[in-house]
Amino acid sequence: MTTSKSSFDASLKAKHLLPKYWGSWSLLFLLFIFSYWPVRLRDRFAGFIASKIYSKKFLNKRKKIAFINIGLCFPDYTEQQKDALMQKNIRALSQITLSLGELAFRSRQHILSRVNILGEQHIKDAEKAGKSIIFLGPHCYGLDFSGVGAINANGYSLSSMFKDYNNPIFDWFVTGYRTRFISITGQGSLYHRSEGFKQVIKDLRNKTHFYYLPDEDHGREKSLFVPFYATKKATLPVLGRLTKLGKAVVIPFYTSYNEKSAKYDVFFHAPLEGLASGDELKDTLIMSKAIERLIDEDRSQYMWSLKLFKTRPEHDIDIYN
Repeated sequence: MTTSKSSFDASLKAKHLLPKYWGSWSLLFLLFIFSYWPVRLRDRFAGFIASKIYSKKFLNKRKKIAFINIGLCFPDYTEQQKDALMQKNIRALSQITLSLGELAFRSRQHILSRVNILGEQHIKDAEKAGKSIIFLGPHCYGLDFSGVGAINANGYSLSSMFKDYNNPIFDWFVTGYRTRFISITGQGSLYHRSEGFKQVIKDLRNKTHFYYLPDEDHGREKSLFVPFYATKKATLPVLGRLTKLGKAVVIPFYTSYNEKSAKYDVFFHAPLEGLASGDELKDTLIMSKAIERLIDEDRSQYMWSLKLFKTRPEHDIDIYN
C-alpha cells in the first residue's frame, strides 16, 4: 500500500506564530474548547447564536445569493418557505461549525460514535468486487464528518481535493484533520484543486477511493449546461471519464446533521449505472439527477449561498447583482 503526496504545502512555519495570525489561533482554540462541550448543550448554544445573527446585516449577501438559488431551483417556493429553509440552514451551519474541532482533537472512537451510516453495504460490496470508489457528493455543511468519520476513520481509503482558504492557519487545521486517519489504510492524500485529476486517476487505479464534490460553477469553457431542478447549471462533464480511467464505481453520498439524535446521518446511495458511456452529456445528466436526489435528503443543509449559477446559458448575465 502506498500513500500519495500532494505538492501543496500546508505545514506551519515560524512566521505563522506572528501576531497577525493570533486571531486565527484564537478561533482554533475556541473550536478545541467546544469539541469537549456536551453536544446537546453546544447545539442549544449554536442554535441561540443562529437565531440572533439571522437578521444581522453581515448575512444579507449570503441570504440574497441563497434566495436566488432556491428560487431558481424551486420556483413554487414562497418567500416564507425560502426564509424558513434558510433559518434551518443557518442553524445547522452554526451547530456544525462549532463541532469541527471534534475531527481534529477527539479520538477516532469518539468521531465514529458521532456518525450514523446508512447504506454502508454499497461500499462493502464495491470493495468485495475489487472496485475503487468515487464518492460523489454535493457541498453540504457536514461533508467533513462523512469524509473523515464515515469513510476514513471507518477504515476505508480516501483521497480528495480542496481549495485553500488563503489563510495558512486554517489550511493547516483543515488539511490536518482531513488526512488524520490516512495511516489506517496507508493509502490516500489531499490534493489542491490546481493539481488536476492525474494523481487522482492513479490513486483510483491503486484502489484508493476518491471524494468528489462536483457541484460548484467552474465557468463556461469547462462546463456543459444540464438541468438542475427547475433551472440549468454549468457542470463539469468529467465524471464519466474519471469512472472509466479510474476503473471505478460511483457511490453518491450526503451528510445531514440530525439535531434530535445529535449525530451526523451519512447516506450512501446505490452505485450509479450507465456512466462511462462515452457520451459526456448523458454522463453529466446522470450525475446531476443523482445530486438532486442527494440534496433532497435534507435541502436545509445544502450550501445554497454558493454562487451555483454564476455562469448562465445566456451570455453577460449576472443574476447575483
